Amino acid sequence: MDNPLLNKLPIGICLVNQDYIITHLNAFFLDRMASELRDDAIGKPIGDVFPEQIKFLKRRIKSVFVLKHPSFSYWEQRPHIFPFKSSRPITGEETQMVQNMEIVPHKDPDTGQLCACILIQDVTAQASYFKAQAQLAEELKAEHEAQRKLIRKLDRAQAQLIQAEKMASTGQLAAGIAHEINNPMGFITANLNTLEQYAKHLLDACQASRDLVEIHSDTELQQQFNQIIQSNHVDLVSEDIAPLIEESKDGLKRVREIVSTLRSFAEDTQTGWGLLNLDETANQLVQLIGVQYKAPTYKVQCEPPNLKWYCESASLKQALTNVLMNAAQSITDKGLVMLSIQQRGAMLHIKILDTGCGINEKHLGRIFEPFFTTRPEGQGQGLGLSVAYTAIENHKGKMVANSKPGKGTVIEILLPALSEKQAEPQDDENSSLAASTQQPESL
Repeated sequence: MDNPLLNKLPIGICLVNQDYIITHLNAFFLDRMASELRDDAIGKPIGDVFPEQIKFLKRRIKSVFVLKHPSFSYWEQRPHIFPFKSSRPITGEETQMVQNMEIVPHKDPDTGQLCACILIQDVTAQASYFKAQAQLAEELKAEHEAQRKLIRKLDRAQAQLIQAEKMASTGQLAAGIAHEINNPMGFITANLNTLEQYAKHLLDACQASRDLVEIHSDTELQQQFNQIIQSNHVDLVSEDIAPLIEESKDGLKRVREIVSTLRSFAEDTQTGWGLLNLDETANQLVQLIGVQYKAPTYKVQCEPPNLKWYCESASLKQALTNVLMNAAQSITDKGLVMLSIQQRGAMLHIKILDTGCGINEKHLGRIFEPFFTTRPEGQGQGLGLSVAYTAIENHKGKMVANSKPGKGTVIEILLPALSEKQAEPQDDENSSLAASTQQPESL
């Protein structure tokens, strides 16, 4: 199949027969293979030429042979299917090729042999452009936040910045949650489409078997039955259908849990005082933050169970969200984030402990200051703990912080039990027990 036109196309072409033997490679494909593989790749099993990719490729090729319709893989899902190199269009720098792959069924007009035609498209430039645009958007966002930071340093800035930080934190959670929802939904949709075809084969085989049992002798029935089993690829279906169903169930379960938790957590959107189930809120919050920040192990303790506390629920949720997100972000590999809530008489004790990077002693006294952050420029507003402090202050409580670099951080929140009358806003000098950076306990 030496076609000069195919060798001029800017697309990689690889033909594989039903025995998974490579029967053709065009010039685009050959030029990007390792030099030691080019000369004798044709005629070899594709698994020998690309051993690291064979598990993924074999499953995709099988589905093309069985279902006789194309299979797709886009760079966002799997960017580097084949170990090819590509040159960036502007800098000329050589890097790993970002690829889109499509596998289509192809019947040789001369031999009638059915093959799988693997088409590889180099989308390195498009992917680079997409990533550059995303980075530019982040830089513009950071610049915008920096400008807002200067403008908001006014007498009434704190009240406005509370809402800004609330939206920023919600946006971070929403981005992570949306990403997690899209992932399971993507493979559920693909798997269910394939499962529909598999089910049809099984139903056809069962119906044909029943018909043959009624009209044929035992010997003939056995022969016909074996033929039906082979023609409907029952072995392949039996092998593939169980993991497909399991993946789909797992994906659906994840979607239901995430959406249900998010809906429940966000139900109280109005600012107002009332009873809040802290046990339920703590578990919801840890689950939502755990979706985006997967490195830590999370632990929740609440005594007594189903503890309800009179508070301004929206701002208290926001305060806990900010402190827990800081704790989760401090852990890059493995570690623990623990949220402990205890009622001791007329006081509520909330402790957030992490085993993350910790805070330097010279910075510990400033962590509740607006705009103070130890993160690189553009990666944080420095408002998370300030907003949390203001929310706790409005509850006439206090925050106590203790941290050791390399060992972790403990933040304790102490809230007095308030009546409806006591919860009414008062003058600043009488409204708080103040924030502190005392030593609550050893890490």
